[in-house]
Amino acid sequence: MKKFQLLPVGSRADRFLYHHLASPLFSHRVILSMLGPLILDSFFINLIGVLTTSMISASSQESVSAVSLVNPVTNLVMALMSAIAAGGTVIVAQYKGHGDNQKVIKAAGQTLLATTLTAVAVGLVLIVFADPVVHMMFGQADELVLHKAREYMIGSCISLMLHSVYAGVFGVFRGVGATKICLRLTIIVNAAYLLASVLFLNVLKLDIVGTALSLNIARFIGAASALWLLVKPNGILPVTFRQIFCLDRGMMKSIFRMGIPFSVEQLFFNGGAILVQMYMVTLGTVAVAANAVASSAFGLLYSAGSAVSTLAITVVGQCVGSNNRDLARWYGRKMLLLGTAVSLLSIAILYPMMPLILQMYSPQPETLGLISQLVLIGVIGMPFFWPMSNIMPNVLRSAGDANYSTVVSLITMWALRVGAGYLFAVVLGLGISSVWFCMVGEWAVRTVAFWLRFRGKKWLEKKVID
Repeated sequence: MKKFQLLPVGSRADRFLYHHLASPLFSHRVILSMLGPLILDSFFINLIGVLTTSMISASSQESVSAVSLVNPVTNLVMALMSAIAAGGTVIVAQYKGHGDNQKVIKAAGQTLLATTLTAVAVGLVLIVFADPVVHMMFGQADELVLHKAREYMIGSCISLMLHSVYAGVFGVFRGVGATKICLRLTIIVNAAYLLASVLFLNVLKLDIVGTALSLNIARFIGAASALWLLVKPNGILPVTFRQIFCLDRGMMKSIFRMGIPFSVEQLFFNGGAILVQMYMVTLGTVAVAANAVASSAFGLLYSAGSAVSTLAITVVGQCVGSNNRDLARWYGRKMLLLGTAVSLLSIAILYPMMPLILQMYSPQPETLGLISQLVLIGVIGMPFFWPMSNIMPNVLRSAGDANYSTVVSLITMWALRVGAGYLFAVVLGLGISSVWFCMVGEWAVRTVAFWLRFRGKKWLEKKVID
């Protein structure tokens, strides 16, 4: 029986992709085999986010407001450990391209150690000071919202310590291009999160406590599964516990040299997001809830583009590791074009379904129109500015050019989304929609800055591995 092929050999589509994606280092089919699981991975994460946010919304508007207020804070912890994991991804990818498998395994163990230590250190501080942090930052919110926010922060920070194991292993597998394993892990942890959310939110009606319990159960399962896949003897990377817990100063220095600039970027980026949430509180619970739902729904639209951004680290990083700078630049352009194409396709497929998607959140009548307006603002700017502003930074980082991406991201975030957003939304009284316009403006400025850097040569002159 003839085997069915989604992309038949010799077809017009096959020849087109061969011409635009194939190289001596990667065939076009290898690129697609890595991209497919990444797209499903990113889409699945965002879809589960939509479903669980809709469950929280159904509990009460105060609950979804509490979660949306705390998320930038807990996202800060997640961003820090993800930044360290991304630094490990670059090191692993470059050693993979260099053909040094022993260094790949060593870098894998040290990436996991660095990611876990980062999350535990920051998470413990937030747990101890949860109550003063919530009142200091969101003191103008309703008392019920503040109470739920404190409970959610404590539960979420505990879960992030478990999630750090998952994030570290995830970064390692992405570095070697094992995206199918990443997809399996994503399905495991998010399916567990969805099932636990149904139990604790819909059946047992535990509200915000149920959300925190769901996170902890799912992330424990994810951490255990990820660690087993990394250390099992016949695995793709047979890392031993000794290689994880035995500190290698040289390797750790390389990981942090890549991860720290990104960590600083994420620290200030999420710090800016926290300030945005702080001044959003003054706009009222309706504005906070509308922003939370719109952000969750909009995540579905850029999930495929995020997958290409992740793929860029693996592909360009391995090109740099093999010392083929011209090929790294060539694939940088291809990742940008690929990201633009999948973003347009996502909009074409998903945006017409947005009214149905938004109904899943059971929004209050006064918030539905505002939510739709916010999503539309993002959709209009996305095809023009989102791919370059979000994919190109990973292209630059994969070659070791981390500082430039960090500086540009911080300046644009604080000048536009934080500064201009506050001016228009609060001072001039233009409301939450103006914050989203400022976000699109931020993408536009980043697009120009990253394109100018990519056209030059400095980003390819960095040295990351020996």
